[in-house]
Amino acid sequence: MRLKIFTADSMQAALIMVREALGDDALIIDTSEKKGRVKITAAIEIPAAKISPRKAPKPRPKPAPVKRSLKELQQEDQRETINLSHFLTHHDIPKAMMQRILETADSFDEDSQINALSSALDIMFHFSPISNDYRKRPIMLVGPPGVGKTVTAAKLTSQAVLAGRNIRLINTDTLRTGGSAQLEGYATILKTTVIEAPEPELLIAAIETNRHPDELVIIDTAGYNPFDSDEMNELHKFIQAYDVEPLLVIAAGIDKNEAQEISETYANLGVRRFIATRLDVARRYASLLTTAASMDLAFAGVGITPYLAKGVERIDAMSLARLLTHVPDRKIFVPPEDKTSEEDNLEDDNLQEDILEKNIHKENNPEKGEIL
Repeated sequence: MRLKIFTADSMQAALIMVREALGDDALIIDTSEKKGRVKITAAIEIPAAKISPRKAPKPRPKPAPVKRSLKELQQEDQRETINLSHFLTHHDIPKAMMQRILETADSFDEDSQINALSSALDIMFHFSPISNDYRKRPIMLVGPPGVGKTVTAAKLTSQAVLAGRNIRLINTDTLRTGGSAQLEGYATILKTTVIEAPEPELLIAAIETNRHPDELVIIDTAGYNPFDSDEMNELHKFIQAYDVEPLLVIAAGIDKNEAQEISETYANLGVRRFIATRLDVARRYASLLTTAASMDLAFAGVGITPYLAKGVERIDAMSLARLLTHVPDRKIFVPPEDKTSEEDNLEDDNLQEDILEKNIHKENNPEKGEIL
C-alpha cells in the first residue's frame, strides 16, 4: 500500500489533489483540520510481486484501517454542500429575512452549509424547549381554533407521566362540542383526570385545591380568534386569574403574514414561547420563522405527528436547520383503478360479441324449418 499526505485550504480541494495523484481507487486513511488547513492521508494498493507459492507464507487477515473510500467521502462532501437559497426559497421565507439568514450563514467558517445555517439560526432566533420545568408556574396552552391545543396538552401530559411526574390537567374549554370529551378520552388513556374550570374565577381553585408540591399543571383552553377583541378579552381574563405562563400553539403551514399577526396579538397577552404543530402535513415552514421573529418568541417545541407517543419534540438551531433543508417529495395520491369493474365490463363486452357472432352464424346458416 502506497501512502501519501495531501494538504489544502478546503476538503474539496484536498480531494481533487488525491484524485489527480492516486486516481479514483484511492482510499482515505485519515482526515484532519488544523489552523484552517485540511490534511488527508490517502493510499493506493500496489500489486504484490509474483513469488513462488511454495515459499509464500500463509497470509494472515488484518483489519483494514480504511473506513471510507474516496468516492464515499466525495459523496458525503457533496451532500454537505447544499444550496441554502434554494431551500429558503422553497419555504417562502420573506426576502429580507432570507437575505439576513444567508449573510449570517456566510459569515461563519463552517465545514458544511447546514452547520453554517444552524449557527445563523442560533443567533437570529431563541430556543427554550419545554420540559418538566413548570412546577412553580402552570402552563396555559393558548391559540386559534383548530391548531391542536388539546392534543398538545395530552402529549405534554404523556411526557410528564412517563417521566414519573404528578400531573394536573385542567380544561377551560367546556362549551366547544366534544372538547371536554376529547381531553377526557386522552386523560383516561394516561390514567389521570380532568378538572374543569369554565370561568376565570374557578381557575384558582382548580389549580390549588389539594395540589401536591411537585405537581405539574397543564391548562387547555378554548380556541380564541386572535382577530376578535371580545374573545381575546375573555382569554386575557383567564391568563390574569393566576400566575400562569401562556404558551402559544400555532399550526405550521399557515400564511406567514397571518402567523406574524397572530404572534403579535398573543404576545400582547404575555406569550413568550410557542409550540408549532402539524409539521407532518405542511411542506413550507415560513410561518415558523415569522412567528418567532415578529415578537421575538422562543421555540418551545414542535409537534410532528398527531400520536401521543411522539410527544412534543425538542427543537434547537440544528434541528430547525435540518427541517428547513429537508423537503419531502411531493406525492399526489391517485386512486387505484377498480379492477373488478373493468373485469365486469370486459366480460359484458365479450358476452355481447358472442351473441353477435351467433346471430350472424344463424343468418348465414339457417336451421331446417326456420324462416328468416
